[in-house]
Amino acid sequence: MITVFGLKSKLAPRREMLAEVIYNCLYLGLDIPKGKHAVRFLGLEKEDFYYPFDRSDDYTVIEINLMAGRMEGTKKRLIKMLFSELEYKLGIRAHDVEITIKEQPAHCWGFRGMTGDEARDLDYDIYV
Repeated sequence: MITVFGLKSKLAPRREMLAEVIYNCLYLGLDIPKGKHAVRFLGLEKEDFYYPFDRSDDYTVIEINLMAGRMEGTKKRLIKMLFSELEYKLGIRAHDVEITIKEQPAHCWGFRGMTGDEARDLDYDIYV
C-alpha cells in the first residue's frame, strides 16, 4: 500500500507517471512485480496542506507500507532510487520529496482472505 500526498493541482496531472515511477522503483529495488501494490493519491487544496517553508509547491510525501523483513540497505537503496527517478522523470527535486517506509509484521496484513504470514504463494521475497 502506497499513499502519495501533495497539492491537488500538482498531483493530478502527474498521477500516472508518479505511479509508474513508484512501481518501477519497487520492482527494481525490492523485486515486487509491477502493479502489485495499490497507490492512493491524496491531493490537497493549498489551504489544507501546510508544508515546510523551504519547499516548493512540488512538495510530495510518499508513504510506503511493507511487510517487515527487508534489510536496511535494501530500503535505503529504494528511497534513494525514488529521489533520483522523481527528479529525473518528473522534475521534482529531492528537496521537495519526503518518503517514509512503514513496516508491519506479516501477521498484521490481510489480503485474499488470509493474513500475510499465511501466504505461501507470494511471487516476491520480503527478505531481501
